[in-house]
Amino acid sequence: MQLAGRLVHVERMKMRWADMDALGHMNNTVYFRCLEQARISWFDGLGIDYADRTQAPILGSVSCRFRIPVVYPAELAISLYAGEPRRSSFVLSSAISDDKNPARVYATGEAVMVWIDLADGKSRPLPDWLRKHLQQ
Repeated sequence: MQLAGRLVHVERMKMRWADMDALGHMNNTVYFRCLEQARISWFDGLGIDYADRTQAPILGSVSCRFRIPVVYPAELAISLYAGEPRRSSFVLSSAISDDKNPARVYATGEAVMVWIDLADGKSRPLPDWLRKHLQQ
């Protein structure tokens, strides 16, 4: 499955026993945690300084389409694809797939990331360094 944008990060993780719901599938909230961890790992790799506390990316919206259930045990690959930068935001498309069989896609998602000023909570233009990275 090909998602829009450029592949910028792949996060690998194992499903934990506690991630299951009463039906024996990965609980729907865990998909969002996997997507979140992949985003944070990518941001860490970009060197975003959370201690700076002046400007940072926040989640403007997030969605997930559940395609097939993840059943324990499972080794997952969460792929992030960055879309073209806008003035103060960009879209990250994502896929949660089987790490050993990438064609087996459990879920796809989309997150709109917005760059904001943390003091006033208002959007700001994406920093040049991030814009350049997204346009590569």
